[in-house]
Amino acid sequence: MAHLEIKTELGTRRIKLSDGSITIGRQPDNLLVLADDQASRHHCIIEPANGGYRVRDLGSRNGTLLNRQRITTENLDNGDVVQIGTTAVRFIDPEQLTPRKRHDTPDFSAVEEPKDHLHDQVTVDVDLHGAVVDAPTAYERKLREIIDSAAEKPFEDVDISLVDCRNVTIHQATSSGLETGSDEDVGEGIRVFRLLLLACFRARATDLHVEPRIGNAAVRIRVDGYMLAAVELSMTIFHRILGVVKILCQIDTSRKNVVQDGHFSVLVKGRRVDYRISLTPSMHGQKLVIRVLDSSNAPSRLHELGLIPWMYDKLQVVALRDAGLLLACGPTGCGKTTTLYSCIRELDLEQRNAITIEDPVEYYIEGCTQIPIDHKQDNTFANILRSVLRQDPDVIFVGEIRDTETATVAMQASMTGHLVYTTVHSKDTIGSIFRLLDLGVEAYLVANALNLILAQRLVRVLCPTCKKAVKPTPAQNLKMGKHMAGVPQVTIPVGCRRCLKTGFIGRCAIFELLEFNEQMRDVVIKTPTIHGILSIAKQGLFTTLQQFGFQLVARGVTSMDEIDRVAGSE
Repeated sequence: MAHLEIKTELGTRRIKLSDGSITIGRQPDNLLVLADDQASRHHCIIEPANGGYRVRDLGSRNGTLLNRQRITTENLDNGDVVQIGTTAVRFIDPEQLTPRKRHDTPDFSAVEEPKDHLHDQVTVDVDLHGAVVDAPTAYERKLREIIDSAAEKPFEDVDISLVDCRNVTIHQATSSGLETGSDEDVGEGIRVFRLLLLACFRARATDLHVEPRIGNAAVRIRVDGYMLAAVELSMTIFHRILGVVKILCQIDTSRKNVVQDGHFSVLVKGRRVDYRISLTPSMHGQKLVIRVLDSSNAPSRLHELGLIPWMYDKLQVVALRDAGLLLACGPTGCGKTTTLYSCIRELDLEQRNAITIEDPVEYYIEGCTQIPIDHKQDNTFANILRSVLRQDPDVIFVGEIRDTETATVAMQASMTGHLVYTTVHSKDTIGSIFRLLDLGVEAYLVANALNLILAQRLVRVLCPTCKKAVKPTPAQNLKMGKHMAGVPQVTIPVGCRRCLKTGFIGRCAIFELLEFNEQMRDVVIKTPTIHGILSIAKQGLFTTLQQFGFQLVARGVTSMDEIDRVAGSE
């Protein structure tokens, strides 16, 4: 196999070439990064051409030299030496038995070596990031494509320390100089697992799925709510990764036919990120799903949610009251808990006793008592909520209303001097009223306890690098024309390397807010109907999820298709 030899202060590095291209320069997004002040940020590229390889200059300031002569583009022969700044790179192709020299090829060993270094040359095979390997593997190249696509690269896989469920660091970051030196730490299972975690960091993934199939294991990541195929691993590597995860989570490695759960953490550059894992038996082995609990990707305060000004004002008023009920609704994964966490952080937790009841507790809130649900111990939402009322609470966050008892106790608490935040699964704000009534909660209790209902969804944000503005279709104009003036253009996704060819980077929320007043309470108590509630809501400020989404479309934040997918039609 053809390879490159690069002279460094530590000797000669050897990089085996694959079928892809290798960009060379000082910038970190190059596949081969040189610490050479004489090299340009993006100096040159070595790429496949005509059954072999060629070198192409990328407009470097000092030029690219091939066998001492400056070139623009030239095919490479066995033994050719490429000079990049002060760095010499020799191309070796064993299939070319005799070099076809077009120029006077310099003696590679005669190239001036850096001073103050060891003169005993050591030749090793390394990957493009310095790890000693036999040869670059297909899964590493694919993972690196995801890793290198991110605009920001604050750390690498070697900066990741793995911490088990007992808060003991099992595998120290290898870049810190504190590497324990154990065989397992430098093993392939650890290395690939770190690469998978780094890919999740760079792609902002919320979940990592590793599913065994016939002959291999498929790795997929959930990015912005969508599953993306990442890489395929051999079953050998898959079982090594399973072993690493089970050790971190203190899971019995002998039991493979039962559902197993656990958690672990990582430390990277002083930052801690928690992970929740689930192992489920499947046809071809245990499927591994890892939930990434990275609070840095989520908003933490109300002003970061992206609410319309009047919505923000109303929500803040209710969130800071001494008593009342704030209800967030929507499907699983729409950001309800994140929104209510933001409300809790608006409170003065030194002056108020705040207690949360969650299943499970996902993010730590300083100054707040957080209680997890444990069904095995009969610690349900309703049971814990009753006991919490004897803990002198000012603010209570109930993770979810699932039954009549929980709903009734929460509403009674809001009417007896407590501020209650909670969530329910429903389509929209009006639908949540009927969801509570359907659970068996008395209409008078629903009407008198509720102060504000907030429905929300998450929509993907268009990639700023590749999004494209187009003229809206007549159907789109007609749909938006019902709610807003004509929009001259809308924006559509295209797809590029930075957004992993999806056309979107990140997500934002769309909201619908319903405030309860005396007229609304009368309708809910007497004859609750969708038309009756909606007519009262429209007498004041009321914006549906779809209308909120159209405003984002008009600003070029997201696409019309994305709003139709998430908010549907009215």
